[in-house]
Amino acid sequence: DNGVHASASPFEGLAEKMNWLEIQPRDDPFGAAILDAGLSEEMLRKWVLDPVVNLEDGGRGSLFDALEDTDAPVCAAKIAALAKRQELTIA
Repeated sequence: DNGVHASASPFEGLAEKMNWLEIQPRDDPFGAAILDAGLSEEMLRKWVLDPVVNLEDGGRGSLFDALEDTDAPVCAAKIAALAKRQELTIA
C-alpha cells in the first residue's frame, strides 16, 4: 500500500513527523533550524499540539493556521515573531 501526505506548513510537517515517526526535533532539518534560531525545545513540544497563540495582528488563533501555506524560510520567520508574542496558552 502506498500513500502520500502533504502538510500545510513545514512546522505542521515537523509536528506530524514527531508524532507519527517519533523523530526528535534536532534530527529534522527544519526542527534543528528553528531550535538554532532560538525557539526553546519546551515551547516547540507544546506548539506541536496546535495551541491558541497571540497572533501578529493582535488577535488570537491556531498556531497551525497562522503558519499555513508558508515555505520554510517564511515559516521559520513567523515562528520567531510569534514566539516573541507569547505566554503560551493551550486551547
